[in-house]
Amino acid sequence: MKFMFTWLITQRSAMPAPEHFLAPAEQAVYAQFTHAKRQAEWLHGRWTAKRLVHATCGADLPLTAIMVLSDADGAPYLTATDLNLQPTLDSMQISLSHSGDYAACGLRVGATRLGIDLEQIAPRGATFAQTYYTRAELDLLTNTPPDLYDTLATAIWSAKEATLKVTRHGLRVDTRSVTCLPSMPNHPAWASITISTALSPVALHGWWRTSNGVVISVVTEA
Repeated sequence: MKFMFTWLITQRSAMPAPEHFLAPAEQAVYAQFTHAKRQAEWLHGRWTAKRLVHATCGADLPLTAIMVLSDADGAPYLTATDLNLQPTLDSMQISLSHSGDYAACGLRVGATRLGIDLEQIAPRGATFAQTYYTRAELDLLTNTPPDLYDTLATAIWSAKEATLKVTRHGLRVDTRSVTCLPSMPNHPAWASITISTALSPVALHGWWRTSNGVVISVVTEA
């Protein structure tokens, strides 16, 4: 299976001090946070994204030369402190997600969008499923072996979040406006997700896998 994206997942405990990777403009944003949890997630996401961009560029440049800023709707985008680097960063689309001690970044070169989501594998009861899942998703779970139920239920939710990042709607819309049907897990490889929604003018492709008790979902425009 050929993937049109790259990705990286990191642990917060391995992250260096902010001054080692934040540009001055980012340090100013970091200092404005009033909630410690949100500040830590923001910081971890920036470090993860910068590491992936650095690896993708293959250039010997400091992480402080790469800035990760946010659009009005919260979607991250890349900019540079060096104008010579800007055309390269302009060609990259990124997405970020956090879960517990983990952060993930997905990256795609080109104009098409992608979304990534991390979710801890956890029980999601019948009330949750009936409230947020479509009929097709509920039918899939009904036919899922009990030992895989929590994993598949988590994968559906994760894929929905990744899809709504691609469409730039986020959780501001009914999650039942998206149907995500993950195939059975193929650990440690990626498994496919069938996605249908009227929120995107183009077809969407999805993949998911598990790692260390979390589900990782990536959705891209075709």
